[in-house]
Amino acid sequence: MKISAFPADNGVYLLEVTGSVDAYTAPSLDKTLQDLLSQGHSRLLLDASQISFMSSAGLRALTSAQREARQLGGEVRLFGLSAQVRKVFEISGLDQLFCVAGTCEQAMEEWGDAKA
Repeated sequence: MKISAFPADNGVYLLEVTGSVDAYTAPSLDKTLQDLLSQGHSRLLLDASQISFMSSAGLRALTSAQREARQLGGEVRLFGLSAQVRKVFEISGLDQLFCVAGTCEQAMEEWGDAKA
């Protein structure tokens, strides 16, 4: 798994995740998310278009980050999920906890004029 994170407009941080998010790689995603949150970045946008697999460990990392982001007045949003990863979110009911959009622009809409 590879993670790239960089600031976008209006305090939104964009994360690009590539590969499999499983029990071995999820701790790296969790650390990246927690580091950003501890620095005060509470509006996190995750490009999931290159995620090939998402395990329960990955879901836990995202859920934990969502909880903390909301406490800070922000949110974790995702876009570009493959059909397989989207199904994992739907089966687990997490598609109701997260804003899951098709594109970056759709995910950014409610954050006003922020653009990635």
